[in-house]
Amino acid sequence: MKLLRRCLIALLILTAVPAEARGDADWFYRGSDITPDPAWTFGSLPNGLRYAVRKNALPVGQVSIRVRIDAGSLHEQDQERGWAHLIEHMAFRGTASFADQQARHIWQALGASFGSDTNASTSPTRTVYQLDLPDADMKEVDQSLHVIAEMMDVATFDPALLEAERKVVLAEKGRRPELTNRYIETSWPLLYAGLKIADRDTIGTDATLRASTAEGLRAFYERWYRPDRATVVVVGDADPAQLEALIAKRFGAWKPTGSAPQEPALGAIAEPAQQTATLAYPGAPYNAAVAWLRPYVETPNTVARERDDLARSLAARILNRRLEAKARGEAAFVNAAISENKQARIADITQLSVTAQNGQWRDALAQSFAIITDALRAPPSTTEIARELANLRTAATSAVQGEATVKSQQRADQLVYAIDDNSVVATAATALALLDRFAPQMTPAVIDQATHMLFSGSGPRLMLLGPAPVPPADAGAALAAAEKAPPAPRQADRAVSMDSLPKLGPEGKEVSRERIDDMDVTIVRFANGSSLVFKQTDFEKGSVSVRVRFGEGMAGLPADHQTIAWAGSVIARSGLADLDLDAMERLLTGRKMSLSFAVAEDAFEMGGATNGTDLDDQLRLLATKLAYPRWDAPLFARVKTGLIESYDLAFSSATARANRELGGFMRGGDPRWIPVEKQTVEAASLDAARAFFDPLLGTGPIETVIVGDVDIETAVAAMKKTIAALPPRAPTAIPAASRAVRPPAPSPTPTRFTHNGDKDQAFAAIGWTTFGGMEHTREKRALSLAANMMQTRLFERLREVEGASYSPSAVATSAERFPDWGIVFAASELRPESTDIFFRIAREIVADLAARPAAPDEFARARNPVVSGIERRLKTNAYWLGALENWSREPEQIDQTRSYASDYAGLTAEEVRAAVARYMTDSGDWSMLVLPAKDLGGGH
Repeated sequence: MKLLRRCLIALLILTAVPAEARGDADWFYRGSDITPDPAWTFGSLPNGLRYAVRKNALPVGQVSIRVRIDAGSLHEQDQERGWAHLIEHMAFRGTASFADQQARHIWQALGASFGSDTNASTSPTRTVYQLDLPDADMKEVDQSLHVIAEMMDVATFDPALLEAERKVVLAEKGRRPELTNRYIETSWPLLYAGLKIADRDTIGTDATLRASTAEGLRAFYERWYRPDRATVVVVGDADPAQLEALIAKRFGAWKPTGSAPQEPALGAIAEPAQQTATLAYPGAPYNAAVAWLRPYVETPNTVARERDDLARSLAARILNRRLEAKARGEAAFVNAAISENKQARIADITQLSVTAQNGQWRDALAQSFAIITDALRAPPSTTEIARELANLRTAATSAVQGEATVKSQQRADQLVYAIDDNSVVATAATALALLDRFAPQMTPAVIDQATHMLFSGSGPRLMLLGPAPVPPADAGAALAAAEKAPPAPRQADRAVSMDSLPKLGPEGKEVSRERIDDMDVTIVRFANGSSLVFKQTDFEKGSVSVRVRFGEGMAGLPADHQTIAWAGSVIARSGLADLDLDAMERLLTGRKMSLSFAVAEDAFEMGGATNGTDLDDQLRLLATKLAYPRWDAPLFARVKTGLIESYDLAFSSATARANRELGGFMRGGDPRWIPVEKQTVEAASLDAARAFFDPLLGTGPIETVIVGDVDIETAVAAMKKTIAALPPRAPTAIPAASRAVRPPAPSPTPTRFTHNGDKDQAFAAIGWTTFGGMEHTREKRALSLAANMMQTRLFERLREVEGASYSPSAVATSAERFPDWGIVFAASELRPESTDIFFRIAREIVADLAARPAAPDEFARARNPVVSGIERRLKTNAYWLGALENWSREPEQIDQTRSYASDYAGLTAEEVRAAVARYMTDSGDWSMLVLPAKDLGGGH
């Protein structure tokens, strides 16, 4: 009857919704005095459903859909724990008009990737369904809204499919690290004492999930999935009036079942029996989470609330900068940070998180509280406030510059988050104007008041995690002692400018310029041997991405022994020249500039995110880092301590152990990729790191890639004063032995590793050796498409049929620097008893892919999301930043980029079959297993 009623009403709702018929058009901004964003259109249907639509130009042709249901885990009764999330899964398993898998097939055919473009999530207070259609016309939007509307109203809850999906959700629950589960079980009753959320982990319990029935889920669904609890958001490259009409057409027939349910009692903050809870978990670092709770008060999002929120944010930012400054010096903690969050309908929470080093958790707690005590003793300085305001203003100004290039999916998510947060959305210009209006009001007295508010309410409550048992009474005594810690001294303010940096050499000279017109790229070479690969874009207005590449990266490291390359992160974390890290950060205050360091397969890389105005100084920062690197002993010690403290967590779950071992395993045990051992980290010295990295930072011609909203002449002028002003650098050579990287040898027996976590967790992976190098690009792409098809088939068989895995994956990858290294690789988290099923299914899929071309509909569903994803990536700075690498020294890369989209669009099912048959079926496979040590009687 529901379906018939929907069809009859849908026939009557085919025209645009006139403004006077929009129902409650003011629902979103009601109670707010913040200037509305006029680009949004709001309305409601007679059944109570609310909607928001917006025309947004980017990505071209894309339409993003979100449906928010005002129900989550807090709406569950005790016996229903986990059901809100389980219903989210079941909504995809069939409706009155669309059979199981049909919705996914429809959206894949339209170019949407399942899991990224098509997804859903459940939280304590809501459930959100997400669909991003990459190239949609109104017919496709209409069809998609039809599917989603039925998911909200007439999902079928087939008992047989429930049995399969229950296994999937249990697998999703089972893939969480044992430590995570135990931490939630221990901490939530303390941190949320008196509140319903203390016993409402969204994933539910094994008992309540196994007890779920189709009838029970349907009862929850009918109770809470109602049009008056739903909001539909549609944003995209389409006429808003047409989007309104389609929403009315597809959702207008939805009628609630029964009377509106009573809102659940969410509890009230209560004082716990003890102010502390402790959890011992072998290998865990000592971490203290301290919370202060205040009741959540629902208030409209007004200008006054924004002012108060800014003051709170500034108070927290100032405290975090002080905590970070302490962590960089002689501190008992590796990290410490304050977070403040008004969790809608739950609580207003301030939390201090402290990770101690060398077991000094008591001292770490005391030192952190000493900084808080000082903040409560006296207001911050005007300089501190001005510094944080300058950084906020830089971000707000950048948002104004980039407003026209915000993507549709971001707009849709912003509106959903605003509803979740009981807030509104505004234009970037409005946000900047409010910041400018509030800035003079952010006096030391105002921030002082906000600081006191952050540490008011019920608390502090301490949750202590550590590798060995700590009696709660001892933790309580340490907390009481920390509260009495004397105020910590403050760091002195100091002024730093670009004039504080050493001078570089005389301005460099341009020697040649080459245009690649069809891709709008320019390659410029300079007299010192450096080069610039440049592309001006308007994908992200006001943003410029920079990458400085030199040396040979992993390819240039020794292949016969492990080096200290793992310590490279200290390069970005240290300062430069005579400036320590604090001084460098002061240098960046109010500027859009950053610095990162990475060791890539074929180069060492420094990066930065900036804008056209700051590009000169961004490049100067990177050039100075190369010419005058700095090695700060406390920061090197901090990197070491962080690795040592977290070392044992790499063995705490199947996935953690797999992530630790995969890099080395997939490269045949090459020492450049095998994980570093704790004793190696402990023995490492700053002198050794400096002796290793200093020559590398000074060797190899520099290629700079610049992509973004800046013109070529500005970029060239900035290069001449910075990178091109450095002395010429000697080239580097790669020994032949260093190129001889190969995957593992084929073997019918998996290589085994163990983990120390949940005995029901395992990880299985299987791979096939293909090829690397720069040739046969189209075959590489055929293999990549084969991996995409393999992942879809694994999903259908391993997840939807067997219910053995939550998220099986498959990928094809290869190395251009290593001609013998290329793989197609599939992996999954499973229960130990299901690993043989995974290996069997994976091998069957590969055999079938090699034996016959995929059917036309399956091939289209595999290729279309890839092609649409490429089309979207081609309009991002991030894609071009990576794609332009090595163009100045390897011209063949240009043709590879040129053929990227056309190759995938032109691939045939037969080409994919032939590539699988040629590279994956004759040589055999290799595999690995990660199993629980608890069952095997071993350790790591």
